[in-house]
Amino acid sequence: MLKLYANQLAASLKKQLATIYLVFGEEPLQKLESLDEIRVAAKSKGFTERQSYLLEAQLDWDSLFGEFNSLSLFSDRKLIELDLGTSKITPAQQDQLKKIPAMLHPDICLVLHGARNSGEFSKTSWFKTLSEQGVQVQFYPLDDHQFMRWLKERAQQLGLKLQTDALQLLQHHAAGNLLAARQELEKLALTAQGQWLDGAFLQQYLADQSHFTVFQLVDALLAGQGEEALHRLDRLLQQDTEPVIIAWQLQKEATTLLALQQAGQVGDEQYKKYGIWPKRQPLYQQALLRLSANWLHFLLQELQTFDRGFKSGQLTHTETALAHLVTLFIKPVPKVFSLQQLVAGD
Repeated sequence: MLKLYANQLAASLKKQLATIYLVFGEEPLQKLESLDEIRVAAKSKGFTERQSYLLEAQLDWDSLFGEFNSLSLFSDRKLIELDLGTSKITPAQQDQLKKIPAMLHPDICLVLHGARNSGEFSKTSWFKTLSEQGVQVQFYPLDDHQFMRWLKERAQQLGLKLQTDALQLLQHHAAGNLLAARQELEKLALTAQGQWLDGAFLQQYLADQSHFTVFQLVDALLAGQGEEALHRLDRLLQQDTEPVIIAWQLQKEATTLLALQQAGQVGDEQYKKYGIWPKRQPLYQQALLRLSANWLHFLLQELQTFDRGFKSGQLTHTETALAHLVTLFIKPVPKVFSLQQLVAGD
């Protein structure tokens, strides 16, 4: 088994395309970019057909297994992606996953990925077998030093010249959210036109944006302020905030709330584990009183449906879908509507 960090993947792909890639971690931009790099490399090697599946209760295993067995002399080589999602993998699902290693062959490139670290299933027989044959791509949320280095490298790639005080201001503004930081860097690159930008310019630039941030939306959600949360969502969309950034933050908060809810008695140790500062703990306490573990499971399922539909281009009415997700965060309501109704073909 070969283990790589996300920033080592591109060089590895230039040398050789593996049969199996295991892409797991809690930082979404590194995951998205790693998957894109694998897709581009696979296509260049003749894997021109791509099929994607999500591990969920309704997964059609016969359809998935059929992808491995439907190749002929004249068919295209395939890239098969299986998203393991965020829910706990059931024993029945593990029994099905055990069948995959025996189906692999050189005309298939398999990518397993998920929005969490692989620790909870790394000791299972199916994962051990796959990891021994493939490449595991690891990535984690960046600490302050790593985030600053990432900002410098990404700015350089964009031809963006930022002085140290500007970088520090942007680091504080993005608060570790790489997706949001990438969006700001790309907009700044269009604005700067090759000129050096200092902290004074960046401070004025950020003020002129009059941005509501995703974090302000999260605060309203945690506090149960439905009308204010929908207003902040509307402002974010007016500012052309990428829907995937909003959805990722909602998924991160729902996952954290579910972990806290399942921990039972929540104290300083749990808050520290999930990086929740003392001044924000009352917001999480309010949310935990409103939202049960069962409801948070349902919310995460809806977020997975949004993610799948948005990335495949089959989601209709993206703004309506996001408003639905925001409403689910405020308080449990009768399950009379599901995002499946906004995904074409479902």
